[in-house]
Amino acid sequence: MKKITPEEAIALNQNFIKTRSKAIDVAIGKKDAVSTWFSLDDLKEYIAYVESEGKSKGITVNGLRVYFGAYAKNSNNRNKNNLSTVFFVPTESNKNPSGDEQLAVSSSDITKIDALNDGQTGYPPSAIYPQ
Repeated sequence: MKKITPEEAIALNQNFIKTRSKAIDVAIGKKDAVSTWFSLDDLKEYIAYVESEGKSKGITVNGLRVYFGAYAKNSNNRNKNNLSTVFFVPTESNKNPSGDEQLAVSSSDITKIDALNDGQTGYPPSAIYPQ
């Protein structure tokens, strides 16, 4: 497990705000979300779902990829209109098609299993780490 210290987390969050957040705020015309929260129960349930679906489809799930996304200006959830989000997609091993053994084995997204989204944005959405 590759953990980071709270100080490293603060530095990452501050660097995001300094180098990206302000430009995004200008582009969308309001303060954007800088965090998304998922309950442990939701994450555990999703992992169990992914493992079960993978097994039933004969797919060996090896991880989760986190994507950045953005809700539409007129999304179904007005509280999230135009805000950034993250979502999780399961992955499986994918050997390099070139056959070059020097290149590491990578992972490919599994599109036959639903992704996880709908976390809660930080409160307020632009609150910095730690909240």
